[in-house]
Amino acid sequence: MRTADDTQTLELPGIKPPMVTKKRGRKAIYANAAARQRAYVARNGLVVMTVQLPEALHADFMAWLKFKDKQQSAVVAHLIRTQLLRKR
Repeated sequence: MRTADDTQTLELPGIKPPMVTKKRGRKAIYANAAARQRAYVARNGLVVMTVQLPEALHADFMAWLKFKDKQQSAVVAHLIRTQLLRKR
């Protein structure tokens, strides 16, 4: 019997080589990307929120985010924490 990476050994006629079904690398923890995302959201206690903005404001906001190299969720969370929920 030869291993999957053996290229020197010849095959006997009429005998099929064994199929290699073992995956390389570490085992998958989650079934798919959606399960991985659900676990991330649950682990970090995140809540998805949808916001509707005028097109002009959205374009300006996206341009500012690209210029500052920041993420939407981090900026919105910071604004809510510092401007809306601050103690007066």
